[in-house]
This record gives sequence, C-alpha cells and structure tokens, in this order.
Amino acid sequence: MKATRIIYQRECLSYSILLIFSIFFICCNQSEKSTGVITNDTATPSTSLDGQPSMVFSLLDSLYQEGLPRTVRMTDKSDEFAIFLNDDKKAEYDEDAIIVSLYVYNYKTRQLTKLLTTTEPEGYKWYNPAGENVSKCLLTDIHSIYYARLFPYAKKLLVTGCFDSRNEFSYIIDLDDKSAMLLPTNSGFIGFTSEEGYAVMQSYAYNLGVDENGEPKGGRHTVLSVFDENGKFIRSMDLEIND
Repeated sequence: MKATRIIYQRECLSYSILLIFSIFFICCNQSEKSTGVITNDTATPSTSLDGQPSMVFSLLDSLYQEGLPRTVRMTDKSDEFAIFLNDDKKAEYDEDAIIVSLYVYNYKTRQLTKLLTTTEPEGYKWYNPAGENVSKCLLTDIHSIYYARLFPYAKKLLVTGCFDSRNEFSYIIDLDDKSAMLLPTNSGFIGFTSEEGYAVMQSYAYNLGVDENGEPKGGRHTVLSVFDENGKFIRSMDLEIND
C-alpha cells in the first residue's frame, strides 16, 4: 500500500512538471506574438548586411523597399558604409560584359544612394601601362566593375573592372564629392597594407631584356605599385629578371 502511494505521488509530480512546462511554453509563444516578434517557425529568414540570417524585418528588407534590387551582392562593408553591386543587364559592346550599378548605404545618415551605373565605352583603350600618375575622370568613364573595396581609413572606394578581356582598370572614387581617378595599373587590386591602408596594385609590363644573341626575349612580367587613398604614388617593384 505504501509503495503504491509513492508511485502515485511520483506520477502526480511528473504530471505537474509537464503541465507547468506546457503552460510556460504557451505563454512564451503568446508573448512573442503580442510583441510582434516573428520566429523561424512562422517566417522565412532573409540575409542581413553581414551575411548572417535575420528576420524579415531586417535592414536589408527596408533597403529593398527603398529601391535596392533584390539581386544585389554586397561587395564590402564598414562601420559607416555598405557597398552593393547589381548586374543590371548585358552590355552591347561585348557578349560577356555586364552593365553594373553600384549602391552605397550610409549607416549614419541612413541614406541609400545609387552612386553610378557603368556605361558603354565609345572606344577601347587596350593597354594602360604601369606608372606613377593618376588620371582624373568622371564616373561615366567607368565601363565595368568586378568588385569594389572601401579604403580602411578614408571615405574612398577602389573599384576594378575589365571591359576588353585582357586588362583590369582600377579607379579611386571619393564618396564625399563623387570625384574619380584612374590608376596607372592594368591587372587589378591585390590588397590594402595593414598599417597605412595603401592600395597594392598589380600590372603587367613587356620584357625589355635581350638574349645572348641580342634578340628581344619577349614575354611579360609583373609590376607591383602602391598608392595612397588620394592616388599618390608611394613605391613600385618591377619583377623583370635580367640574367
């Protein structure tokens, strides 16, 4: 009789614990509904600015409502800016080229801006040799963008693209005054120096050496060039090997 009473008391205790847990779970669900929080069970997560899953009421969703295309890809991000690229349509000048729009979101001002849309080139500049002097240009002179990077310590963008299938042209864009300059490089961007925030660029140059018979060796070699955020030339390294 005593053993039966103990078993009955244990069953009652288990039932009470189960009942309390059920009431707590129901209350939590009701609390989420009343506060407007949508859980993963009732909503499809979208992608946030940092690439992590988030709810439908995210910043990215609000930017969609402001006109940001849903097909954009985020190419860089800082504490102040988020940079997006969108492939708008195929270009006419080359079957593999794409017209691209570049969008900038400013976290501080909460403004979304379409900074530029690449244009069809009127002519082709087949070779942009490595050098020291930048060339001022307009945003409408940018015909292709593969990627865009924020300078670490300045409100500047480095954008790079190719529209002739052989060269990558690189530009520095000032996010304040929207001015642009073309760097004297032709093979794209390698990275920023960790301490100074300088842009390390790559180019190819044609070999000038001759062989033992005095004939040109031909071929190409790499030139590495470093520029600051204002386009000032810092230093270069020519990797041509002359035996």
